[in-house]
Amino acid sequence: MKFHFWYTFLSIFLMALGSVGYLWLSANGRLVTWVPLADFFLMAFAVMRLVRLFTYDIITDFIRGWFVGAEPDSLRGTLGALINCPWCTGMWFALLVVFFYFATPNIAWYVILVLALSALATSLQILANLIGWGAELKKKQAQ
Repeated sequence: MKFHFWYTFLSIFLMALGSVGYLWLSANGRLVTWVPLADFFLMAFAVMRLVRLFTYDIITDFIRGWFVGAEPDSLRGTLGALINCPWCTGMWFALLVVFFYFATPNIAWYVILVLALSALATSLQILANLIGWGAELKKKQAQ
């Protein structure tokens, strides 16, 4: 198995960033022991929306374009692989959303709510598309 320096570096950086965030939240008395279930689901949907936005949506295609053609073993190539991986960006955005939820709850909650509503709307649109495609397929099969 090949050792990939930038994957390792960014993984360690994510852990260090998470640790620094935890220590900052703890030192400022902003760390709580539990999250209300409704807020948990709002954060989950917000992360889902951010992942979809940066990994798939056309509006952020210009960001993904910065990394096209980069050497796979370079930092730019690694960041390109990271931003095109929903599992990878999910970890980074989860860390970001949770940190801001605890650090600035009065501000972050509204941003999280908007992102969560957007994710729910996107999910409903995808579901409606799937139902429509299924209906069209059944029509074609019946003919």
